[in-house]
Amino acid sequence: MKTTTSLKSPSRWHLPSLVLLLATVILLAFAPSSARAAGEMPFHANFITKFESVLEFPLLHLTVTSRGQATYMGRTTAFTDDQVANVIDGSGSATYTLTGANGDTLVLALLVQVGGTINVEGGVIFSGSYTITGGTGRFTGATGSGVFGGSGLFLTETDGIGCFAVAGTISSPGSLR
Repeated sequence: MKTTTSLKSPSRWHLPSLVLLLATVILLAFAPSSARAAGEMPFHANFITKFESVLEFPLLHLTVTSRGQATYMGRTTAFTDDQVANVIDGSGSATYTLTGANGDTLVLALLVQVGGTINVEGGVIFSGSYTITGGTGRFTGATGSGVFGGSGLFLTETDGIGCFAVAGTISSPGSLR
């Protein structure tokens, strides 16, 4: 009896999912253990994204829409229209607004240090840190911080898909009202 094994490399469409899984595992493994200190609770979220970009060398300006899941929020959307990435040194920043199904929001400021973006065939892999800068509803006055990672894959010269995950802490949701 002869057994044939077909080894197929993952397609381009699987790259964001594989990177998201890897990023989530790594982020959760290295998330700060101080998550329970001073009213802080563990926080994590993951998103599948669509993006549009405009290059004004050396800066790439991105508008990103996302859907995913976040602790204490459930199904969540994430949006930014101020994301910038330096195509020379790999640094960048963005302010994302996460919106839960009930309309409560959480605002995260993301920062990618120099060298925090790695070019891969057809896209990028990135990582950095985030700070919670506010929110609405039960997240009014929320604070927290952590790390994030993800990937982007260009489908055209300006548009693409991707994913990202965050892991860290948040002040106890609902306790700040």
